Amino acid sequence: MGAPGSGKSEQLINVASYIQEFKLPMYVIDCEDKLSAMLENRDDSPDNIKLHVALSWEEPENKRYEGFKEAANDILKKVKPGDWIGLDRIDLSWSFVQRWFTKEKYNESLSDKLMEVSKEMKKKSMFVPRFDQGSWQVINEQYESVIVSLLFDSRCNILMTSGIKGIDNDSPLDIGRYGVLPRGQKELGHQPHSVFLLTQEKVQGEKRWEWFVSTDKDLKKREYFDKEPLFDFATQYLSMYYKPDDK
Repeated sequence: MGAPGSGKSEQLINVASYIQEFKLPMYVIDCEDKLSAMLENRDDSPDNIKLHVALSWEEPENKRYEGFKEAANDILKKVKPGDWIGLDRIDLSWSFVQRWFTKEKYNESLSDKLMEVSKEMKKKSMFVPRFDQGSWQVINEQYESVIVSLLFDSRCNILMTSGIKGIDNDSPLDIGRYGVLPRGQKELGHQPHSVFLLTQEKVQGEKRWEWFVSTDKDLKKREYFDKEPLFDFATQYLSMYYKPDDK
């Protein structure tokens, strides 16, 4: 997880390059439509990335893209246990399913529906009100029906990237050592075994940036990063624990 520009998508590509050595594919759902351009502008782009671009939950009218649900189902038909799945900006899929539900139920956009409910309030508020609380069970069920299949039923190695948000100190779901957690569905930070924070900082007095990686949580006995310089996550971390067939 990390802020924009912290290297999340770049490291996903680096992991794909690493597993390419073992002739393994990486099936990727890109929720931002950025990976295609990144791959085209690299001299060493791996050719094992099977890319799906999804900017909505169901199949959109614009046929350039896929629905997240459609892309996930297509991937699940192709993968074998031990393959790799990359979910770039997985946090955005939570917004996708909320927009889909609002459109299906109210035939309105989510933003229009929230504005409509907001205007009905008797007094002004700086917070967007919740509406139709019973709907969240339907939204969660729809989201989990796809995400759980990807993360657990597939028996694949999963690499997710996510934006970050500040910790809610009253929430029992917080994981953070660093005051942030993944954006998106509230349990997202607890589903993977390992969570890493990527950051970037401008070098004082110079016109360049440096990138760092820190471990927010991981399995016991694994090496923890504490703001270590980041150059290639696959080389720095993955290679210590993932060596298919001991090759």
